Amino acid sequence: MSKKFFDYYSKYAEETPDKVVLRIDDNTLTYKEFMEKTAVFGSAMKKSGINADDKVGICMPNSIEWFIVFWSAVRIGAQPVPMDPQSGSLELSRLIPATTSKILFVTEKYRNNNIIKAVSELVPSQFELNKVICFADESAIPDIDCYVSANSFAEEFGSPDCDIYQPEYLHTMSLACTSGSTGTPKILSVPSGGFLSTQEEMGDYLEFTANDVMMLGMTLYHQGGFGMGQQMALKGGTVMYQPQFNPISFLETVQKYKVNIIQLTSTLAKVLLSTPDFDKYDLSSVRICYFAGEVLPKEIADIFVEKLGIRVINVIGSSETCTMVVWDSARDAGTDPSDFRKLSFTDFRVIDENHNDVAEGEVGELCVYTDGVILNYFGNPELSAEKILTDEKGRRWFCTGDLVNKLPDGIVRFAGRSKRIIKRGGNLVHAEEVEACLLTHPKVAAAAVTDEPHPVIGQQIVAYIQPKGDEKITRGELARYFDGKLSAYKVPDKVVLVEEIPKDIGKIQFKYLRKKEYK
Repeated sequence: MSKKFFDYYSKYAEETPDKVVLRIDDNTLTYKEFMEKTAVFGSAMKKSGINADDKVGICMPNSIEWFIVFWSAVRIGAQPVPMDPQSGSLELSRLIPATTSKILFVTEKYRNNNIIKAVSELVPSQFELNKVICFADESAIPDIDCYVSANSFAEEFGSPDCDIYQPEYLHTMSLACTSGSTGTPKILSVPSGGFLSTQEEMGDYLEFTANDVMMLGMTLYHQGGFGMGQQMALKGGTVMYQPQFNPISFLETVQKYKVNIIQLTSTLAKVLLSTPDFDKYDLSSVRICYFAGEVLPKEIADIFVEKLGIRVINVIGSSETCTMVVWDSARDAGTDPSDFRKLSFTDFRVIDENHNDVAEGEVGELCVYTDGVILNYFGNPELSAEKILTDEKGRRWFCTGDLVNKLPDGIVRFAGRSKRIIKRGGNLVHAEEVEACLLTHPKVAAAAVTDEPHPVIGQQIVAYIQPKGDEKITRGELARYFDGKLSAYKVPDKVVLVEEIPKDIGKIQFKYLRKKEYK
């Protein structure tokens, strides 16, 4: 019988009860506390009417409580549904019913978003939930029957005894939520056995051990950030997140706790490298920097590999695949970080619009097989049929939307996302390529490229740039910098300087780029 997640957590709670599994700033959770607290909240959920396969919404930022709620739901066979804590009432009005969540766990606020207020505009006036459990002061909790504090919920319904559900291999472990370009939620049914096996295998490939400490820039409520953390937890190590990304405290934490593995995106890496006195921080404990979520410019990879002596792992994939293809400086030094190969437990095809394999040298869509490919898009059979292919062996392949060039020797070179192609006049521009070039500019701390309609050329290229310090950057300066690096038609038509590129999950949050606070 194959192992389950709680087999690992139970084992470590017995063998190393006081070992910290999760640290967020100064808040910690040991393996023993993990088992005790998931029993209390799991039993409380059961007593309040939550059964196997029922959906448990979580609209909370990175926190110990988030982790406990997620795994408490898994412990009883229910399906946790992490939601972006920046979601307002309009987004939640779509998301909560679409996921069929029966209860919802929330905190009072995240950044400028009052989560409880957003929820109270919907529940119970627009739709009902069994309960809204609030990690907040009593004064912030609405005086409505279904709203209850987390402490009261645990005290009234919780028990130290809670059986552990034994899921089938293809049981849906959780529903991961993403949003498409239209704002319509995409809800991913994550397979229990496949998610576990892919995270085990990736942890093996990276040679994680119980003595390791891992610090992640991406968030818990994003499937990628959560999954990469599980690769370490399955080894009995320690995983660390921040409540929200802060470069100085990130570097201080790495130094203080002698972190061995850090996880970043290219944007977060450039922000770190731009931090004043970066060279004064002791990063000698770090042996791996794990990149995901964005194109990794070779210039940034080289800094980590050659200057800092850190092994770089760069991956592409998606929340739908659980793991992905890889560039590894330990094996692929001298090649571009956008040249990827499959791992022993993954496979890929490069296909055309008719799902036929393309020839070497041609560009097509990357289609990935892993055992962790999602079972379906929950409640959306049409999208499931479009994106998930099943072969004659019953294996699920996911059409990623990543465009790649099929090269010799089983290598694919990332070209860009099909949805991020900018049609500028008669030319096609990959936004990721422009971002990667911008990130090499010495005055640029972070950058995000998108498009806007244009009456003559159809779409124009818009670059949102977070400069270093008080630096000023003009379009003319960028045109001179791009000269000889990229074609002239790839120079941004419009440059917008912003105080911060919104990157709450470690990936650029395009839906927040045009908000007033970033002007």
